[in-house]
Amino acid sequence: MLVKIMAAAVNPLDNMIIRGEVKLITPYTMPLVMGNEFAGIVEKTGKNVTRFTTGDRVYGRMPLKKIGAFAQYAAVEESALATIPEYLSYEQAATVPLTALTAMQAFDVMHVKAGEFVFISGGTGSLGAMAIPVAKSLGLHVYTNGSGSNEERVRQLGAERFIDYKKEHYVDVLSNVDHVLDTLGDRELPNEFKVLKEGGSLVSLRGMPNGRFAKRSGMPAWKRLLFSIAGRKYDRMAAAKGQTYDFLFVHEDGRQLEAIGRLFDKDHPLETSIDTVYTLEQVNEALTKVKQGKSKGKTIIAIGQ
Repeated sequence: MLVKIMAAAVNPLDNMIIRGEVKLITPYTMPLVMGNEFAGIVEKTGKNVTRFTTGDRVYGRMPLKKIGAFAQYAAVEESALATIPEYLSYEQAATVPLTALTAMQAFDVMHVKAGEFVFISGGTGSLGAMAIPVAKSLGLHVYTNGSGSNEERVRQLGAERFIDYKKEHYVDVLSNVDHVLDTLGDRELPNEFKVLKEGGSLVSLRGMPNGRFAKRSGMPAWKRLLFSIAGRKYDRMAAAKGQTYDFLFVHEDGRQLEAIGRLFDKDHPLETSIDTVYTLEQVNEALTKVKQGKSKGKTIIAIGQ
């Protein structure tokens, strides 16, 4: 499908790709058109496209093998796309795909069941705003931690227990949770394993890829061996109590994105937050802003008129 890009979001992942930090996972060749998530209008469809027609509003995560959302047009496989909910603008919609798919894919890897307990570390950010209501829709009991100023908002999203990190440490008050979604990485993983029950599962967005990740991603044998060595530290932590450790690198999936859209409506909308909007000519400024951190929402590049 040929999509006219109306807006694209800039993410830390874009800077990581530029610095070559994910080349073992996705071996992109430079020069490269950057951009991983977007919203736009269907301009043209291939003969085998069945779910969309010209003029449809669509959004998605660019396929891993061919990114390129920082452009006026992009050719995208139908399977990567979903229909934008009516109540979202293009700029708002561009903030959704990566966090939405991360939440869906993390819970899928965990094999969650209704009634289980999940701890989402640092759940007051954009991922938590998506993952908490998704977890509730799956019947999970949600615990999270963060700054106390966010407690009311996070509870409204569906968190049953909120731990103010300035008042208490989650490792002192939580135990035997079924699943942990890690957003903090190396420094917190030992503590997160401590609150996880025997046989529980931990999915990390910031840790190290391991052999399980390589196998799940269909990587060749040499990469499976390489990542098995790289992730051995966390695999050993997990093995101590029969737990599992999985690394997640979110991939495109239009069907999952459609499912996310059905969980929300205009009365209970997808929560979006935009910090700054740039033009396509200002793409380097946008990348620099994201590199500096401290954004209060997504950085957006407005492209179409």
